[in-house]
Amino acid sequence: MKRFLRSVSFILMTAVLLGGCTAAPFEPQHKTETEVVNLSDGMIPLVIEKNVTYVQNERGGEWAEESSEITKWDIAPDFDIRDSVWTIKIDDAKTLGSFVDDSFKGRSATLYFHFGSDSSNLHKNVNGGSSIDLTLNMTGDVLFICNGVKQIFNDAAFKKASVKPDGKASLSVDLGNGMAGDLEIPESVKKCSWKDFLIAQSTTYIPKVSFADLPSINVTSSCNVNGVWDAKIKNTGSGTNISPDLTWDAVDGASQYAVIMIDGTWLHMDVFTAKTSLAEGSVGRGTLGDEYVGPYPPKGNTHTYTVFVFALKNEAGKVPLSFDAGNNSIDKIYEGLNTDANGNKGNVLAYGRLDGNYTYN
Repeated sequence: MKRFLRSVSFILMTAVLLGGCTAAPFEPQHKTETEVVNLSDGMIPLVIEKNVTYVQNERGGEWAEESSEITKWDIAPDFDIRDSVWTIKIDDAKTLGSFVDDSFKGRSATLYFHFGSDSSNLHKNVNGGSSIDLTLNMTGDVLFICNGVKQIFNDAAFKKASVKPDGKASLSVDLGNGMAGDLEIPESVKKCSWKDFLIAQSTTYIPKVSFADLPSINVTSSCNVNGVWDAKIKNTGSGTNISPDLTWDAVDGASQYAVIMIDGTWLHMDVFTAKTSLAEGSVGRGTLGDEYVGPYPPKGNTHTYTVFVFALKNEAGKVPLSFDAGNNSIDKIYEGLNTDANGNKGNVLAYGRLDGNYTYN
């Protein structure tokens, strides 16, 4: 009997001991960390500080974000939109702002906007944590493309902007002619290049040339600022039809340079010279190899007037040039230049290109 009691006691004691070793239920664990996030994709980059709470729901498991709270945020210290170009592609043009005509509602659209360099009055005001308001007082350009319609607004006034913590913003803009309001900037806004902006505006930009693999040289002009030709070179009512100054790199082995200005297929300049520059106003409506006529696109249109400079080893043979006419091809002009007067190929050593738009308003 005693032996039986001792056995029962041992079994009970073992059960108690084993029961005491059973792990207690796991309670979810929490931790809070301070994190700094840099939002650099939007038009107005932000630095956001927030407290992030993480939870671990099983022993040894991963920590998952449970909640977050913004504690501090501001515009990035290196924020600078001067001379920048941005683009928005959107499914419903009307959501861009109230100034968009109702006829564009529900239609996809592309918008480009360029900020000028006049930002001396830029300052900000933090508005109760819900937004940061910026006073801009800048001018720039806006291009609206929708349903086959292309509208360019030069000298648009950008008055102020309001940015939210998620990167979305509202931009107060006056396009002139009574068209003013807030442009709603989505998170999908993208910075783009001047070249993209110029191509989007123009109907005559030359995207590809057959001689693109040749060595390239730089071509510059004080009459071309940010890809826009000075109005004085134009040949319209208010223009003075003055040929632009041009300067380009010297090329070893070149005996002369062919300077061509072309608007798609319309030839505006052809000059053959041994110099590496042309002074402003030095070329007029002369004879083949020394002639210029300024831009005169149809009213309301934007065209690209491209200067090509070709470095020639020897004097070129027959070059197909039809001055002040629209039956030219820059590729065929190159082919003519690339054959010298003796019929030898490979006469073009290098080339340079300078694109500039002109809008006849």
